[in-house]
Amino acid sequence: MLLENIQSLKITNFYKRLINTIKKKHPDISEQELKQIQKAYELASLAHKDQKRLSGEHYIIHPLHVAIYLAEMSMDPQTIIAGLLHDVIEDTKYNEDYIKNEFGEEVAKLVKAVTKISLVKKDSYKENLPELKAQEAAENLRLMLLATVEDIRVIIIKLADKLHNMQTIQYQKPHKIERIAKEVLDIYAPIAGRLGMYKIKSELEDLAFESLCPEEAKKIKEEIKQSKAELEQFLKKVKKALHKRLEEMNIKAEIDSRVKHLYSVYTKMQKSGKTIKQIYDLRGIRIIVPEIKDCYAVLGVVHTLWKPLPGRFKDYIALPKPNGYQSLHTTVMAPDGKPLEIQIRTYEMNERAENGIAAHWLYKHNLDFKTVKNKLEWLQTLKQLTQEFQNYAKNRLENTAEFLNTLKEELQPDEIYVFTPKADIITLPKGATVLDFAFKIHTDLGLRCKSALVNDRIVPLSTELKSGDKVEIITHPEPKPSPIWIKYVKSTRARQKIRAYFRRKEELEPSKEEKKEVAEKKVELKIKRKPSKNPKEVPIEVIGGGIDVPVRYAGCCSPVPGDKIIGYITRGRGITIHRVDCSQLPKNQNEIERFISVKWEGLTEIYPVAIEITARDRQGLYLDLVQAITNTKTNILKAVADLPKEKNGIMKATFLVEIEHIDQLNEVIQSLQLVKDVIEAKRKN
Repeated sequence: MLLENIQSLKITNFYKRLINTIKKKHPDISEQELKQIQKAYELASLAHKDQKRLSGEHYIIHPLHVAIYLAEMSMDPQTIIAGLLHDVIEDTKYNEDYIKNEFGEEVAKLVKAVTKISLVKKDSYKENLPELKAQEAAENLRLMLLATVEDIRVIIIKLADKLHNMQTIQYQKPHKIERIAKEVLDIYAPIAGRLGMYKIKSELEDLAFESLCPEEAKKIKEEIKQSKAELEQFLKKVKKALHKRLEEMNIKAEIDSRVKHLYSVYTKMQKSGKTIKQIYDLRGIRIIVPEIKDCYAVLGVVHTLWKPLPGRFKDYIALPKPNGYQSLHTTVMAPDGKPLEIQIRTYEMNERAENGIAAHWLYKHNLDFKTVKNKLEWLQTLKQLTQEFQNYAKNRLENTAEFLNTLKEELQPDEIYVFTPKADIITLPKGATVLDFAFKIHTDLGLRCKSALVNDRIVPLSTELKSGDKVEIITHPEPKPSPIWIKYVKSTRARQKIRAYFRRKEELEPSKEEKKEVAEKKVELKIKRKPSKNPKEVPIEVIGGGIDVPVRYAGCCSPVPGDKIIGYITRGRGITIHRVDCSQLPKNQNEIERFISVKWEGLTEIYPVAIEITARDRQGLYLDLVQAITNTKTNILKAVADLPKEKNGIMKATFLVEIEHIDQLNEVIQSLQLVKDVIEAKRKN
């Protein structure tokens, strides 16, 4: 009885905390909205009255915590109500229609979306399936992401739900703790980061880290605690010096010290191989000011007090992160001779940095969720990714794995910022190429991409971009994509668009049955090759043949997939494949009947092709030629250079390279032609 009374008091206090938080965050909230929130709390209490958590607490404590987190993030009343009711449809007798009648369609849709995600998981976690299968995991994530694209509040509720579940994860079985914690680190925490919700991201990461690596987490905690007194004393001196100088300049500012969270410290130690005492950016100062102009004024003050470290300044105010994050970041040499990180931002930027795309921003500026959705281009990438999976990967295990890997790649990116000719900023993953840029601008631009001007210099499609590059795309009149492009792109969007183009192309081609009907007078067969020293496995399709015959590729012209080709019947040797423009093909009228129509059927092998270069000799030329080839991700098998006797004479060089497709060969030749002092680069006949 005493325990029940204590729990009842606890529940009452949590509810009071919820209401007080809502009033603080939304002082202009109406009485009607508060009554609806109270009504939702009473329904949740009634619906869950006979249910308890694994901790032994009354179940209502969980939705109350979820609602409190949402209120602290300044979410709107409808989201808070949905947070209170998010488990009602799933676990109690009350259905979607009841929620809709009592609280409206908007709340009902939110609750339904969160419930739908949970039910997929629940079906997967039956006792005979303790581990979530790959396809079930993918389906669960797909549903969640699709729901998020429709209404961003779905994932925000899910993150609040996940946060409280992680805070009570110790009551789960060990194998479930491991699975849930890994899922948080792989999916939920990165999603929070992508939405700019760094406060909840940090909390989720620390809780998951403590669950997966309790000993390491405990050790880092103790080491931080041991250096806490010394750190506080140091930061106190730094803040005092800053306050004094800012007051002299009549700049009002709030100065907070900060210490990196556990998981961030752990990952930094793992990457750098350093001990915690060697990681100096554990300590930092955050300066918060009223207006943007004050941010730059404070930056000037900081750099007059302490010398900035070269290459450590970032202006995320002028160039915000894709999730909307804005701040000035600089690292200076502190009075003790060690680096000190400093962040400078406005109050609004600080709130956005903690809560990301939460409702205070929406509520304050009266924006609808569609407008906000368009502000986060990443949500559009999510939509494309999930639709791609739905259309082509459903029930295919290998593509399911690809979907999960691609999602993780999208969630934890290293990014660069490049400029269009009109100075618009485009965000791309680190390692992105000219092709990635083209597809980011528009699908049609990507499909018609020929080359590009990067910083006013013409470059091939495979050129990797760097932050600050200015890029202008040069196009063909019509789409001319190549299968080899898949190797040139880094971004999910570009890969999807290239694959989609070739899928559509396949779908438009006649079926086998249709081909059979059309080819009444033609017989198509795949040639079987005799074993040879270097056999090729790319199938050639012969039109007009009737039996299997051996084949070989002509050494005189070295055909590769994509070349226009023709077969020549050689007595006693089968068919030899030549390029149609080969100078060695017989021209005698009597030989015409020995030609046979052939075509490429697949792209699964590599072919040696010789390229001839003529250039004015100079120091470093040979290395530049090698670099031009390797920039196209092409392997060099052999290289021969005929160096001139006189200085600055004409050099002749031949490179034997491995080629998959004619487009790759053209790219290599184009790259070589761009090298300074190259007169000619061509395929050797």
